[in-house]
Parts: sequence; C-alpha cells; structure tokens
Amino acid sequence: MTHLTTLDELNQHITLLASAEESEAPFISCYLNLEDGPDSCRETLDSRARVLRRILKGDDLTDLEYALDNIETWLATDLLPEAKGVAIFVRGNFGGAFMLPMQFAAPLPNWIAVYPTPNIYHLVELKDNYHRYVVLLAMPDWASILEVNLGAATTQAWINRSELRKRVGSEWTRSHYQIHQTHRGEQFIHEKIAVLEKLMGAGGHTHFILAGDPEITQQVHHALPKALADSLVDVIPAAERDRWADVVMMTLSNFIEHEEQESQTIAEQLIEGLRSQNLAVADSAATLDALRWDEVDTLVMASNYRPDPGWVCSSCRTIGTETPETPVCPQCGESTVRPLDVREALLRLAGQLERPVEMVEHSDGLMSVGGVGCLLRYRVDAPNENPSGIDQI
Repeated sequence: MTHLTTLDELNQHITLLASAEESEAPFISCYLNLEDGPDSCRETLDSRARVLRRILKGDDLTDLEYALDNIETWLATDLLPEAKGVAIFVRGNFGGAFMLPMQFAAPLPNWIAVYPTPNIYHLVELKDNYHRYVVLLAMPDWASILEVNLGAATTQAWINRSELRKRVGSEWTRSHYQIHQTHRGEQFIHEKIAVLEKLMGAGGHTHFILAGDPEITQQVHHALPKALADSLVDVIPAAERDRWADVVMMTLSNFIEHEEQESQTIAEQLIEGLRSQNLAVADSAATLDALRWDEVDTLVMASNYRPDPGWVCSSCRTIGTETPETPVCPQCGESTVRPLDVREALLRLAGQLERPVEMVEHSDGLMSVGGVGCLLRYRVDAPNENPSGIDQI
C-alpha cells in the first residue's frame, strides 16, 4: 500500500484480520511508531527480533525470518515520509502466505507479537481515537474545507470571496453593489455553510470543527442550521499566517478530547443499562456470550482492561475466559487446550460482526464491573446460563 490508509480501508482490514483463521503458522503483528523518523523504531524491531529468534524453533523460526524480510523490504520501498505509524501483519508460507501493511498519519506504539491470529487491539484503538471529521477553516476572504481521516488532512473544497465579488459585480450595477456590501458578506458566510453541509452529507460525516478568524467563525457559528450546529465539536481561533498542518494538529487534539467525552458517556450508558432494563452486560464471560449470540450493539472496553489468559481447545474450538488449569478440554476431553488472549478474542468477535468498539480512558465505573461490557441490541430477559464462561467458536 503506497498511500496512507483511510478509515474505510481500516474498517475493511479490521474485518479481514478478525476473520483470519488459525493455521500451522502464527501471525507476526508488527506495530511501529515513526514520530521521530523512520529509523526511530529500529532498536525496537531489532531487539524484538533477537528475542523471537531465541524462542522460536523449526518452521516457526523459518516463518519469522520470512516475515522479517518482508517487513524490512516494505519499509525500504513503500514507506511514505508523512507516515507516523505503521501496522504490518505477516504470516509465512507454512500457514498460507499473508501480508497486509498499513501506514497512518497518526502514531502507533512500538509493539511486535507472534500469535495464532492477528492482534488487532491497536488498530481498533486507532480507529476509535482518530476516526474522521471535517474542518471548516474560515478567513475573511477565503475558506477551505478539509477532511481529517485518521489524522491525515485532505482539501475537499476551496471557497474564495474574490470569485463571489466578481460574480456579484457582473450581475449588479455599481450602486446596487455598494448598497449590498453587507449582504455580500452574509452571502459568503452562507456559501461556506452550504458547501460544508453538502460535503458532510455526501461523506457521511457526523462531526466538524470550525477554525479560523474569530470574527468570521462567530458569524458562521451563529448562521449554522441546527443539524450542523449539533455536529459542531469546537471552535478554534487561527490566523492566516498559521500553517495548515499546525491548525489540523490543534483540531486533532480537540477532536480526541471530544471523542473521549463521548466514550465516557457510553460507559455511563452501559452502567445504567446494567442497573435497569437488561440492556447491557459486563465482565469477560458475559460479554463473550453476548458476542457469540450476536446480541451486541456496541462493545465497550476500558483502555486498561487486562484480563488473565483464558483458554481455547484446538480440537472442538471451545473457549473459556478463566485461566486454564489443565490442558484437558472439559468439553471434548482432548488434551488440546492452549492459552487464549481474551481481549483479542472479544475484539475479533466484534470485528467479525462489524460491531463498533468504544475504548474508554479512566472509567472507574467500567473497571468496577470487569473493565469490559457491551450495550445490547435488544433486552435480554433470561439470566446468564453460562456462568463458567465456556463457549464455542
């Protein structure tokens, strides 16, 4: 991929990775932070490779070398200079060769893992934090409408007041033009809003930020129709001399803060749903059951949710959320139980169902009920009939 990954592409990739089947070969999930340049992650990549080479044997080691070679080649040939974060998923030939690279204008942590399935937590977190929104950058004589997509900004429209002045001047006499000077300003404001409304509707955007000259932004703010006013996240002052990249960074931090406020609201809805109406469930086992029965509207997960390992049986695909005490599967009796990353298992199920995931920072209420839960699509009146947390996949 020789372009920055868009939100639509990320959604497709998360579904693909969440649906990837286990095979004889594990996946290498490689996340790299490039905020300090392409060489800044070199120490992480090299040190992690040394550790993995010591612990992997046979075909797994061969697949690791295959994956590392592919990662190095891609970084040398396809990495864009504006990328701040990279995610690369590779599986070697013994499991059916697979490689999916992505690069973003938003940062990712340095993190490399070997696991039977792709680790998608950091992709889901990136999607939830950055998502996409529109910026209307408004100045006295011009305006620009930008789409910020996973941290990358692209110009969607340019509105120049001089063009409006020429158009009006050609249609009116000079005296009429002078009388309606004030109305020209109002028309320019309404033209900005009309273009913004059209672009947001066409792109399916639900949030926008207004930035620019304080006097102009105030006029635009007051003239917004209700639907756009409800979508407004914040108003940010900016001068014509400000670099667009700096303005986008200012809007980005405000958008992330707004997203966190929305996450807190959803966490509160989950707690309220637990208290009444049976419209939510919480803890690892109940959340797993709800996902398995396709009852979930939104998966809600605390950023510091770190469950103990569960287990999965390689023979019958039964899984449990409790730490395994024996390799013998309680369902089929085979000695084919291995540890399971419960957090990843929940995210994989949500990804397969294409259900939204809300990551929540600093929620004592959510952590008090296990750190994870879900809002349900409909009321569930029956009690949890699977308290052991055992299910099948």
